[in-house]
Amino acid sequence: TVVHKSIARDAALKLGVKPVRSKLLQKYESKTQHFAGLPFGQREELTQRIQNILREYPFDVTVLKELLQNADDAKATKMYVILDMRQHGTESLPSDEWKDLQGPALLVWNDSVFSEKDLKGIQQLGLGNKRTDAESIGMYGIGFNVVYHLTDCPSFISDGTTLCVLDPHCRYVPGANVLKPGRRYDK
Repeated sequence: TVVHKSIARDAALKLGVKPVRSKLLQKYESKTQHFAGLPFGQREELTQRIQNILREYPFDVTVLKELLQNADDAKATKMYVILDMRQHGTESLPSDEWKDLQGPALLVWNDSVFSEKDLKGIQQLGLGNKRTDAESIGMYGIGFNVVYHLTDCPSFISDGTTLCVLDPHCRYVPGANVLKPGRRYDK
């Protein structure tokens, strides 16, 4: 059905006239797929994205530089790095999956606290939340991810009240899944 050019599109649709585009799309419909189509789009697996970041950021002094840069951006005045070679007990863990994570570890401490904005930003790989902060060194949202050179399951504590564990392989953290590969625990 062809509609006269002086009739508004909204009016024609209300009268039941199907747009030409709809007729063209009907050729691609099936019993399982209607006009709304099927989910489709580009995405990158988190583990693949991390692999690409690690290729760009070498496993050398860059790791410490990135952690220092993050502390500086957070306005920390102190930062300590401790290599803890201990193997911790496994009797009182949240789950058996955490047994492999009980040591040794690289502990990095600074005297700043993660804000809610920071906690949101660290989950948005590659977007970063420092882009508009003229005083920040880091702004691409990938610097922290150099820690994956050291562990498959990085974690951090903020203000002694929030523990965040990132688990891109969904191997260690109960409840971790591809959409939310980690867990945040608040006191």
